[in-house]
Amino acid sequence: MNARQTMTAAATAMLWCACSPMVSTPDAGSTDDFTAVDQALAKTFSPLPAVPPDTTNAWADNPAAAVLGQRLYFDASYSGALAVGSDGMNGGLGAVGERGKVACVSCHGSASGDDNRTRPNHVSLGTDFGTRNALPIVNSAFNVWTNWGGRFDSQWSLPLAVAENARIMKSTRLEVAHLLFDKYRADYDAIFPVPLDAALSATAPDAARFPPAGKPKATAADADGPWEQMAPADRAIVNRIFVNYGKALAAYTRKHVSRGAPFDRFVEGDTSALSASAKRGFKVFTGKGACATCHKGPTFSDDAFHAIGVPQTGDKVPATDLGRFTDVVPLLASPFNSNGDFSDDKSTGKLTGVAQSAAQLGAFRTRSLRNLTTSAPYMHSGQLKTLEDVVEFYDKGTGAVPDGGTLAPGIAPLGLTTAEKADLVEFLKSLEGAPIDAALLQNTAR
Repeated sequence: MNARQTMTAAATAMLWCACSPMVSTPDAGSTDDFTAVDQALAKTFSPLPAVPPDTTNAWADNPAAAVLGQRLYFDASYSGALAVGSDGMNGGLGAVGERGKVACVSCHGSASGDDNRTRPNHVSLGTDFGTRNALPIVNSAFNVWTNWGGRFDSQWSLPLAVAENARIMKSTRLEVAHLLFDKYRADYDAIFPVPLDAALSATAPDAARFPPAGKPKATAADADGPWEQMAPADRAIVNRIFVNYGKALAAYTRKHVSRGAPFDRFVEGDTSALSASAKRGFKVFTGKGACATCHKGPTFSDDAFHAIGVPQTGDKVPATDLGRFTDVVPLLASPFNSNGDFSDDKSTGKLTGVAQSAAQLGAFRTRSLRNLTTSAPYMHSGQLKTLEDVVEFYDKGTGAVPDGGTLAPGIAPLGLTTAEKADLVEFLKSLEGAPIDAALLQNTAR
């Protein structure tokens, strides 16, 4: 059990069982007065602890790596040709065919570090429309799993797939390696023990060893591209550079932490930090609303996967998304997972017992409820526009999952009153933390 999961026995006694809502007082939601039980319960949700270590990334807390990561976060120069251009309304980043238009910040530019640019903002638009809505970067270092389906088990492995995804950045690992050599070589060499290979230079006699672009093909049948024609030792050089690119980005995004929400200040003793409505909403949240069954602890997330039956509706939203069921396969196969040779700690045990199962059909990760007011729309493909829509969805409890899947326990009509719904929304708004350091949002790309 790690620090983020630890709680006292006294607090545990007041918490929920695995499938039951928390209960505060018999008249939960009817008063803004907090009992001693309510106060103790609130303390199990606050404060947000220290960012947990990432032992799979030896440079996770290296200041110089974070500086390089910030440069890379804002650099769009290595992204590929746009398949979908701007029509003046969709939030597109340029004309069809233009290159160098998509950076990490393109889909993570809101105050919470998610996508507030794409319109109508169901699925995010990079070089093309994707299949899901970009998740927030702020406080993402607390997540055990990364992305909606848990396709990644570290922060550093996600940007590797993002860079090479044809719908997001449409780049390749060879382009990333050349980017680092051409623009950030001094930064890179000052951080990582093996300097960038001089052969990456376009003027080197053996530059053909490292083609300007290339990545592994999807199947052995089409393995005849520039990447496959490289010597295994050269591919290993590029893979290591590519991984260090991801680890530098992770060192930067780990700094995106937001604390000091009104709810946190209330727990600390500032009784004026929460409105009467928000206090009543906390009681709905922990009682009749049953929200705390999954949204537990200071991160307001169990970091598990649940099929809650959000319909696959909305512009550009795919007709089917099997969630964790689909994502667990590439996670286990990835050479960049926490058990792989590029992990700096293979003993985390994150992947122990992880396997594909029917229970994962249509299941998505419980996202944190912190900083919700700046991260609309909601759900994995932005299907719900407002917090009121989210509360209404859960109150109806009418979700449907893919054939063979199982609806999560507790997804059933709640019977909330109009007043209880409004109070619950006010409580959720009280989880909006302070803005992150403005210096982290400066574009330092070269």
